[in-house]
Amino acid sequence: MHQTHLFPRIRHHVAACINGYVALPDLDTFIVPPALGDRAGVLGALALAEEVVPWP
Repeated sequence: MHQTHLFPRIRHHVAACINGYVALPDLDTFIVPPALGDRAGVLGALALAEEVVPWP
């Protein structure tokens, strides 16, 4: 998510979709760029795969 200008729009859309049905955390700190950067998806997939098939 190098398109940081999209985060305010995403937060607004999430808040609109929830429409007050549930309490939301502070969306400015909840919806943020991935801490692992561009590798977040790959590392997340590896973590899930390791849960299914443990590394020897």
